Amino acid sequence: MSLVALSLNYRTAPVEVRERFAVPDDQVGVLVSELHEMQGIHEVVLLSTCNRTELYAHVEQPEPAIAKLIGYLSRLGEMEYEALSKLINRYQDRGVLDHLLRVVSGLDSMVIGETQILGQVRHAYLIAQDHLTTGQLMNHAMRLAISFGKRVQTETMIGQAAVSVSYAAVSLAKKVFSTMSGKTVLVIGAGKMSELTLTHLRANGVAKIIVVNRTLENAQALASAFAGIARPWEQLAESLAEADIVISGTGAKGYVLTEALLTTAIRNRKRRPLFIIDIAVPRDVDPCVAQMDGLYLYDIDDLQGMVAEGFALRHHEAQQVEQMIEDELATFAMWQAEQQVVPLIAELREKSLAIQASVMESLQHKLSDLDERQLDILRKHTSSIVNQLLRDPIASIKEMAKEPGGGDALRTFARIFDLSALPDETPGVDQSFMKKTNASSEPNKAHSLTQASVLAAKSEPGEPHRTRVSPTLA
Repeated sequence: MSLVALSLNYRTAPVEVRERFAVPDDQVGVLVSELHEMQGIHEVVLLSTCNRTELYAHVEQPEPAIAKLIGYLSRLGEMEYEALSKLINRYQDRGVLDHLLRVVSGLDSMVIGETQILGQVRHAYLIAQDHLTTGQLMNHAMRLAISFGKRVQTETMIGQAAVSVSYAAVSLAKKVFSTMSGKTVLVIGAGKMSELTLTHLRANGVAKIIVVNRTLENAQALASAFAGIARPWEQLAESLAEADIVISGTGAKGYVLTEALLTTAIRNRKRRPLFIIDIAVPRDVDPCVAQMDGLYLYDIDDLQGMVAEGFALRHHEAQQVEQMIEDELATFAMWQAEQQVVPLIAELREKSLAIQASVMESLQHKLSDLDERQLDILRKHTSSIVNQLLRDPIASIKEMAKEPGGGDALRTFARIFDLSALPDETPGVDQSFMKKTNASSEPNKAHSLTQASVLAAKSEPGEPHRTRVSPTLA
């Protein structure tokens, strides 16, 4: 019995390949049910996001099961087996849990530390549970991983530092305003960076969005995406007086927000602060306005500085998460060893109780004049003798099972007490979980911060899935 995992992700395959294997929510349950029916596959969970499609499974034999799972995926995405096989990362036993912990903690995400993937893993697990495709081992692994992901979010700062210009802009706005709720945002220009910044601002609860652009049609397109208001260029001055936050990114050759224009706007604002993010190169805002009372101006260099600090902080926090992962792997190994002891202990207790019951029956025949009170006293004392005799052996075998060679200790324990024979391959504690991650998962640790910064505009969730028909089982 082994844990295995297959991962097709943003590192191994481009989006035009990944989208072929994206599974919509309403089909995930059907697919895991079909996979669960395959011979040799005892438990299975399917995770599908815009950046990854992954299978986690508890299987009889790793190699045949992996071949079956890849074959299933090849039919799902209508891609040749050999071509797909080269794009899939494979993990086994310790490597499976190590990879899963990296996924839920955001270490394996396109943007290190992103948090929404934890909810996606939890959702995938719940679907598998609803379709009865998980059991004891997968349930424990998934629950441990989800709990671990929550710990990472609360005990570290890996997901809190800004790692994109748009996110940095929102972080700065939060420093100026205690809350985004009820604030009005004015966007000047309708470029991609403005759109990304609006995405973060809207997620933080801004109330009203105004888009002003020289081409009204472009302003209307951006405004409609965020339930905002589009205005012609001629209404820029009155919009400045109304806004709390201004995002400017027009690509104009000269200053769009001049000292004169902003002096008038500030005068009409009745001491309300104005937060301006200049994301244009060349700059849209005359830098001398930064000296005005009640005006907070940040340009692209200020934001890039925050991004660099954010990546440094996340990289530092990632080292803490690495150690947390090692601790969780050791804890999981101990749990596995304990599960191998449980049936032996249960059988030993059952056998002991049967012996006690037989002795009591013999006493009743030989001492027929004993009343019920006296028999009850004998039952309690004989039960106490049994429990005291078993206490130390049971405590010892629990500890011995966690040590190297624990499987041999379990088999010896079974022979001494004449219990059901254990399979020769019973390992005790899986020592692979107590060592550093095997080579198959090493690429995950080499996550490039530079790559993440280039791709920071993308996120794990949000991309619509293509509808696929479940492949026919072989």
